[in-house]
Amino acid sequence: MRVRAALVSMGIAALALCGAALPAQAAAWEPHSRYGSYRACVDAGQMYVRENYNEYKCTDGPGYYQLWLR
Repeated sequence: MRVRAALVSMGIAALALCGAALPAQAAAWEPHSRYGSYRACVDAGQMYVRENYNEYKCTDGPGYYQLWLR
């Protein structure tokens, strides 16, 4: 009985350590600006990444490109 309790507690401790090692939930994408060309959107996104954001993406909209940052 004690061996089983020890194994169970060791398993719970191992799961707790694995859970603590996982990264935090990533931030959500936030819309930032609209640009008339894809190149302008990429240039702005690269500038924001150099300044203080982690990553960017440009999506195609009706007549513009939307810059998303996180």
